Amino acid sequence: LHSMSTMLACLSRLAARPAAPMLSGANLTRFGGLASTIMSRRMLPTTPNTQPVLKKTFAALVVDEPGVLSRVSGFFSSRGFNIDSLVVGTTNLEGMSRMTIVSSGTKNKLDQLRRQMEAMVQVRTVVELNSEHAALVDLALVKVSTRTTEGGRSEVVELANLFRADVVDVSADELLIKIAAHPSKIDSFIKLMERFEIVEMGRTGVVALANCGAAGQISRPAQLPTKHANVSKMSDADLPPS
Repeated sequence: LHSMSTMLACLSRLAARPAAPMLSGANLTRFGGLASTIMSRRMLPTTPNTQPVLKKTFAALVVDEPGVLSRVSGFFSSRGFNIDSLVVGTTNLEGMSRMTIVSSGTKNKLDQLRRQMEAMVQVRTVVELNSEHAALVDLALVKVSTRTTEGGRSEVVELANLFRADVVDVSADELLIKIAAHPSKIDSFIKLMERFEIVEMGRTGVVALANCGAAGQISRPAQLPTKHANVSKMSDADLPPS
């Protein structure tokens, strides 16, 4: 009897609960559309970044002052860019230096990098140069051993002549070759020299100038730095003891 009364009490409480609201036609349609939207968003595949990685060459006119090289190189490294080549030299403008920088990345990121670099205090102008509208020249010194290959000396000299390279030094079993050309041409020459034994090698990096009348020529800035801008402010007391 006690269990029967307990069962009847449970049934009465269930019967006293309000019925669950029924979805009307409009609410049902709205609920179905929301569910399908959520499911479609879950099933939507993520599109990967399909932009190819490019290698670009930038020429920058910077103020010739102590620390400018470290600031520019730190600017690239702080943004996660690797510098493939960096060349700094004097120009025909007093108090100014020219940097030629080769770096790799996607087009959008490299364009953004160029704009941010132009905003640096030490930088006056930044232009992008390519092989179609500019002269890109690299210089390499390659020391090749000819002792491992029979007749290798004559073959190395013949290949050097084909690439318009110069033999600047000769020993009993080594040749020192100088080649100045487009970076891709130097890469091809080095690959051919790997058939022999490359003892030592050094490259200067890319120097680039826009072709005559082509876009990318760096014009003279409106105001040049003062004569004392490139003088170091370090005194003798700041130097380490000898």
